[in-house]
Amino acid sequence: MFTKGFACAGLFLLFLSFIGNVVNAQECSPITRTDLKNKLMELRYTVKDLETSPGKEKYEVLHKTISLNVPVSYEISPSTNFIWLTVYLGPATNDSSVNNKLLRENAKVQPVQFYITDSGKLMMGLAVENRGVTNAILKRHIDFIIDKVGNTAYIWQSKN
Repeated sequence: MFTKGFACAGLFLLFLSFIGNVVNAQECSPITRTDLKNKLMELRYTVKDLETSPGKEKYEVLHKTISLNVPVSYEISPSTNFIWLTVYLGPATNDSSVNNKLLRENAKVQPVQFYITDSGKLMMGLAVENRGVTNAILKRHIDFIIDKVGNTAYIWQSKN
């Protein structure tokens, strides 16, 4: 009887230690602009500073595919809630048929989106929620936007 009590207590302690390990939550704090740059470097990318003003830091990494060089810019939104991955695709055209195709393509490529800046640049962007970002999560988003750029090149390159 004494032995059964120790065995039950041992199993109970083992169970509690297991539960304690399972309950540990993932770190969900937003990453900083410096963290973002460090994560890109940890992924062995060559990181170029596009903007170095404190609070506005923006970085660029040139990603190469079989047929394209894709310069992806990385920045954290002013609210720090999102990490933006953007790709400059060239100047926007006034040709309404191409713009119409791009707008229609937004529904297919979401959550990335095409947009035109106030200065007339045609862009593709992806907002990544800035919580619990690991290198693996960041890499998945990088691969995702690069894939969308490549899959839509027939539209945005046809305008030239």
